[in-house]
Amino acid sequence: MAAFEPAMQEALRDSRYSYLTGRFDGIIERIEDIIIRILEFIVRQFDAEFTGFGEGVNTNVISGTFTVLAIVFIVALVAFFAHMVFKHSRAKNRYSEEIFEDYRANRLSYDEVMALVAKHDAEENFKEAVRYRYIGLIMLFNAKEIVKVTDSMTGGQFEREAARNISSAQNGVRETVNMYYYLFFGHKAVSPTDYAKYLQAYNAVIKEAHLYEKN
Repeated sequence: MAAFEPAMQEALRDSRYSYLTGRFDGIIERIEDIIIRILEFIVRQFDAEFTGFGEGVNTNVISGTFTVLAIVFIVALVAFFAHMVFKHSRAKNRYSEEIFEDYRANRLSYDEVMALVAKHDAEENFKEAVRYRYIGLIMLFNAKEIVKVTDSMTGGQFEREAARNISSAQNGVRETVNMYYYLFFGHKAVSPTDYAKYLQAYNAVIKEAHLYEKN
């Protein structure tokens, strides 16, 4: 999938999809580091003696003013940080849960879903084919008890649960999850050649799922 991967990486560089690549976690760590540095700076200032202000300067007033400003700044910083986390969480849940909403709304059998996949494949409507392939994968994994699909499940949770029961399935599941995001939220197109390469990973995990027997 050599040609597809650079295009995927280009799409995922968009800040809207930072949670798919782990970059958001890096941003959180950097913000936490900044907060810690600010707190360390404030502590050093509290420990420092107020000197060089000249005669008649009330150092208690200066210290109190500095304390108030520091508290206001920290509260504002914490509020901003909380807002970023909440915004990220909402976006991630919205993108992750949409396919599971489709899955829960689906009234077709697994065979009927795969028949739709074949229809969209023949028409080279890869976007819809990937959506139904993903739904079919969820259906199969749930039926085989590889993954117990819950109402609050996300793509990441689905992948982790699948890997826990079939470790070799993780790659195929990840390829399906990534292809879905790539087409639906990256708003990109995929060539027949790259789509065929993606199918290799997908078909391999489907085959494993069919052979799976719960202990």
